[in-house]
Amino acid sequence: MPRLDAAPHIELMGESAVLHWGSEVIRIPRLKHGALFLMSGYIGSQLWGCEYKLSLDYLRGRIINESTVYGLLEHSRQLGVDEEILGLDVGWTPVIINRGEEGAYFFNEKMRNWIGYADFTKPFIQEPSLVMVRSDVPILGLPDLIINVDGKPAYVIELKTTSNPRNIKVVRGRESLQAESYFHMLTYLGLDPRGVAVVKVIRGVDFRIIDNIDVIIKHMENAEGAITLTKHVVMHHIKVRSFNDFLKDVDYALEYWLGLRNPRPNPSRGLCSLCEHRRVCPYSVVR
Repeated sequence: MPRLDAAPHIELMGESAVLHWGSEVIRIPRLKHGALFLMSGYIGSQLWGCEYKLSLDYLRGRIINESTVYGLLEHSRQLGVDEEILGLDVGWTPVIINRGEEGAYFFNEKMRNWIGYADFTKPFIQEPSLVMVRSDVPILGLPDLIINVDGKPAYVIELKTTSNPRNIKVVRGRESLQAESYFHMLTYLGLDPRGVAVVKVIRGVDFRIIDNIDVIIKHMENAEGAITLTKHVVMHHIKVRSFNDFLKDVDYALEYWLGLRNPRPNPSRGLCSLCEHRRVCPYSVVR
């Protein structure tokens, strides 16, 4: 452990669950909200967003809005994949992606795209599945794109779409940490990537990531910082910290899920104004 030749999978056993990974059998500890595993993106949201919002998402549900659906459709167009949005209704929905039978099904279905099964001789791999284990907790990462060079995974690309041109110019802390998590998860699996970037695209423009792989490789190899690919597309290189620094963030996030501390609120006008719980949250500064 870890191993690439066998995809991990989760098995429910009454009120508990285990992770099978090759010959390893790991009993998953009891986590907050009945979660079976974490999405790697939660770590960035917990450290750079509002952890109390995440808690309320599980307690009250969250809103699927039209922007969410449009974003999934744009991902589909950019990556040349079929996003599973059928049955995704606009409105309030419970967060079930990582708990109960739905959570086990989701995790195990994602293993169909397990990185160990990927063909690295192809130019790129869309939406592969990565897994790392920390404190016996499975962490699932779903990077948007991995670009291969010389038959090896080289560059991790995280796609962010928006309808607001101002948003393509900056990368938020949680976005950076989410992208960085994929880099470190590949390292954990022994795949040694070279770099990672967040590509921000205005929805609906005449540009597709998978049609511009050579351009992206060139800038990944020869440039740093923010690179304007077109008027509506900006690629942001992410400065990768040490693996140990990343693990400190993982451990802090896990403290909440393992019940070792309460959720940390992060009230601010910017975060609260976009939060669907702002009218009921005791920490909200926008009501």
